[in-house]
Amino acid sequence: MAWGRDWSRRGFLRAGAGLGAVIAAPALLTACDDKKAPGVLKVGDQRGGLQALLSAYPDDKPGLDYQVEWAQFPNAAPVIEALNAQAIDVGAVGDAPFGFGLAGKAQIKAVSAYRSSGEGTAVLVKPDGPVQAVADLAGRTVATSKGSIGHFLVLRALAEVGVPVDKVTIAFLAPNDAKAALLAGSIDAWATWDPYTALGQLHDGLKVLVNAQGRMPGLSYLLSTPAALSARRSLVRDFVARIDRAREYSAAKPDAYAAVFAQQTGVPAEVAALMIRRTNFHPVALDDGIIADQQSIVDQFAKVGLGGDGLDVRPAFERVL
Repeated sequence: MAWGRDWSRRGFLRAGAGLGAVIAAPALLTACDDKKAPGVLKVGDQRGGLQALLSAYPDDKPGLDYQVEWAQFPNAAPVIEALNAQAIDVGAVGDAPFGFGLAGKAQIKAVSAYRSSGEGTAVLVKPDGPVQAVADLAGRTVATSKGSIGHFLVLRALAEVGVPVDKVTIAFLAPNDAKAALLAGSIDAWATWDPYTALGQLHDGLKVLVNAQGRMPGLSYLLSTPAALSARRSLVRDFVARIDRAREYSAAKPDAYAAVFAQQTGVPAEVAALMIRRTNFHPVALDDGIIADQQSIVDQFAKVGLGGDGLDVRPAFERVL
């Protein structure tokens, strides 16, 4: 299957109004010991997760002085579009969108990685609906975002029970549209991720059919681009270090992060608490094991005709930042 997105800068700008991106006010990251690298780093975030993460962390370590301009997106695909169009310098995405972007020849590089349990990535169904087991998806419709971690979970879950992908209709919808379709009975299942999963469980009475725990690598990345690394490597390096420290802090104090996340994003407090407790991202090295996990994702997409045949992901990892 051919890759259908326009990865040009012009294509990104033309579609910008539909991406749901919101540019937040710049944040100043300061430290008194180094005034030699002023500048601006443009960061693509998803639903305020990174921005809240940094706000929750009382970081007092020395670093560089620069501004962060935040761009908020509803999911990973437009983050990768923005990176490839050089509209942002750094973006947060999951492992499946990273692999899907590489298959589409996006100019992106992983600069840090984080692993979670995968519990918050799930296929949701109505408790009294026709789908009560993964095998029941045969002949039915599941919605997700193309190339997302939800999409990859569907592929893995179907393979696990021996249901061919072509026996299931996969409808590519944005998260909010997919939820509305499931609640209306227009589709039979919805593959998504937190906070959408937690919202569906706690506020819409939806049931987890299957989650990604033990089925997917559970990786998330900060991505950058060759152009950004060439022009602003020191800022990218400093930002990654701050996020790493904040991840460790949030893992130790999930309630503190959840409170800030709820306050800044408007997500209900109980949803934020569930999401943060079970996600528990922690930094991991960009080692051979991580690269092998990422290669397996690209290979899975290629196997079902979604591009990336013969693609070697190793050059897409900036192992020395």
